[in-house]
Amino acid sequence: MDSNLERQIVAASRSVEEVRRLAYRDPARIGQLVEQISVLADLRQKEGDFRKAESLYREALYRAQELKKPDPELLCGIHSLLAHLYDRWGRMDKAAEYYEKALQIAEDASLHDNDKVATIKNNLAMIFKQARDYKKAERYYNEALETFRNSDGEESPRVASVLNNLGVLYYTNMDVDRAQQMHEKALGIRQSLAYDQIDPADLSQTYINLGAVYKAIGDFQKAEACVDRARSIRAGMNGYHPTPRRAASLLIDKT
Repeated sequence: MDSNLERQIVAASRSVEEVRRLAYRDPARIGQLVEQISVLADLRQKEGDFRKAESLYREALYRAQELKKPDPELLCGIHSLLAHLYDRWGRMDKAAEYYEKALQIAEDASLHDNDKVATIKNNLAMIFKQARDYKKAERYYNEALETFRNSDGEESPRVASVLNNLGVLYYTNMDVDRAQQMHEKALGIRQSLAYDQIDPADLSQTYINLGAVYKAIGDFQKAEACVDRARSIRAGMNGYHPTPRRAASLLIDKT
């Protein structure tokens, strides 16, 4: 194992143990425990140990469910974290199952316009795209897009991410014109963002996806320029730094 990753796992394990003891005495700290578990689980996934990550999330789910008044938003988030894990693990049926469980919890609690729910819909759309259920995928992407536009405005990283994903969906379905529109909109938003809002990995992926579209329509000069730009961005990217979270990350699709 990489020595830096090993140090990160040791530090994250200590943090989980500390918050686990506090949460045992004070249930109000369950949310904090979920955050620290998410950091350790991310590192376990990077290590390739999905079973340990799964065990951690199931601990978080058990602790959240045993509360006298379970927090539906927290339960929704933990189910989405499990789904996100299964997605990265390649267990797509389980991923879809847990995303749908999370959506049901959200619906029962009237959390329809919640950002976490929009993220779940985006991620579930990717699964439906892979299953070639393009109508469901498009529906969930558009529902996620509407929520993020309402909460963030048009010029936001999350809006750009869903536009990117719609572009990939249209490209996969051989609708190259709409794919180009989506990717160009996504790139325009990302280029207009403040420096601290730009995710280099997402920006790079947008260039890669747009380059594939330009290649498909025969504009090889633009396609090459996009690929070169993506390579330049990736060359300057820093290492992996997991952050505490209570729900799945918004997934970015690839052409």
